[in-house]
Amino acid sequence: MYYFVRILLIWFLCLLSVLLHELGHAAGFRIAGGKAEWKVIAGSGPEMIGASKYIFRIIPAGGYFVPEEEPKTNRGKIIMFAGGPFVSLLQTVLYGGICFCVFRFIQPESSLYEILFPASKFLLFYNFFQFLFTIIPIRYRIVCRGFESDGLQIVHVLNHKER
Repeated sequence: MYYFVRILLIWFLCLLSVLLHELGHAAGFRIAGGKAEWKVIAGSGPEMIGASKYIFRIIPAGGYFVPEEEPKTNRGKIIMFAGGPFVSLLQTVLYGGICFCVFRFIQPESSLYEILFPASKFLLFYNFFQFLFTIIPIRYRIVCRGFESDGLQIVHVLNHKER
């Protein structure tokens, strides 16, 4: 039961990390002045829960932020595309802080430590790699086949002149 709880907790927190990454794009969209409606798809694979604005899929890797219309300016597009990796970087710092600061004050023998420390450590690396794989300009070949990373979309915007 102990391992099942740990695996379920890590799965849920990974899906939450993907959701927060995508909501980072939504925040960037709003900061850039986007007023249109949008949708967030967190995860990949078969759909688990679906609503009009949020869709959750079973595999906590990959996701999409889909605005009805993109920001009009290149600056706005860059802010929107950079919002997700920025939130992943913030999560990396948060989980790093939890691993290296907070858990120094919890007894290592406690059940709270044995569940939360490994989960936080895993999420530290999960979010770090989520940050890397979204900020590096690449076209995905496995998860999210054919889609471009946020970094590659930023490069495309930078290569085009402001209209």
